Amino acid sequence: MFKYLVLFLCSFGVVGCGTKDDDKVGDFVLGLALFNAMSNDGTIAYAFDPDKDDEIYLYSPKENRTINVTENVGRDLAPRWSPSGTSLAFNSRRTTHGHNRPEIYTLDFPSKTVRRITNTAAPDENQRAAWFPDETAIVFQRGTYFAPSKLRLVKHDLQTGTESTLYEGGDKLHAAPGISADGTKLVFQSNKDFAGTFPSRLYMMDLTNSQVSNFAHPDVDLGSDADPKWSPDGKWVTFTSARSGGGDYTHIYITNVETNEVSQLTFGNYNDSAPDFSPNGKEIVFQSNRFTEFGLHIVSVESKAVRYIRAGRTPVWSNKSLAELGF
Repeated sequence: MFKYLVLFLCSFGVVGCGTKDDDKVGDFVLGLALFNAMSNDGTIAYAFDPDKDDEIYLYSPKENRTINVTENVGRDLAPRWSPSGTSLAFNSRRTTHGHNRPEIYTLDFPSKTVRRITNTAAPDENQRAAWFPDETAIVFQRGTYFAPSKLRLVKHDLQTGTESTLYEGGDKLHAAPGISADGTKLVFQSNKDFAGTFPSRLYMMDLTNSQVSNFAHPDVDLGSDADPKWSPDGKWVTFTSARSGGGDYTHIYITNVETNEVSQLTFGNYNDSAPDFSPNGKEIVFQSNRFTEFGLHIVSVESKAVRYIRAGRTPVWSNKSLAELGF
């Protein structure tokens, strides 16, 4: 009985977990059962590299069922659901490019149609696409992290193929864009106020007038803020940060868009990153090394309890079931 009590507490992060293989298996089985019983419905898309060649997978928490939806030579990364939950945008280094730089693709369901969206010249790379609310356009980062490093935010019209630069300020790294549910605001990370590559901070652009302002900046610069994502209702933004000063460790935070009030959700000597809200906004899925090198976890916004799901990284959560997506 004591063993099961410990596993129960461990799966919710109340007590520390052991490192033995049998402990990990027990934690996984119990955590998975609790997750299935308590979590949101919908489908989580994520990247996974069982053969060191990332592909995109779908996971149903309700059914505990996994589907592999891409398979090619070249890494598929950074999936992002459309607002309707029927399409994914992702970046890929697949060989059909004719080069090894990432380009943006979309994957539609239930047709499973894959479309290449971008086609740019060296040294530019296209990554981390996000959708506009009406799904007629995406925004993504274009440029390179390598010298001379520079990233800009680009809007791509999916109907006409026309592109426009939403933000480009100096030789800086403007990255990880996200559009609010009403389509009026863009949140992104940038090093624009610093001399070096790091740290990065969050910024908010008013898309009605292109004005950019600081967003949820800490009082003391202890580490970068990154990976911002909007809640479904547009009232909150979740992000990862090292602002707690805990050495090299990063954790998951949320901030109220109206008040800029910031709350820390995860803690400990772990690297937590790439958060995304559940369909009902009550939980956040994220990647962490707290159970395995790249593991998907869930944290409750209210209780801050954390539980492990499975191996994977860069997760995003849709309100559609696997059946609605054609599986």
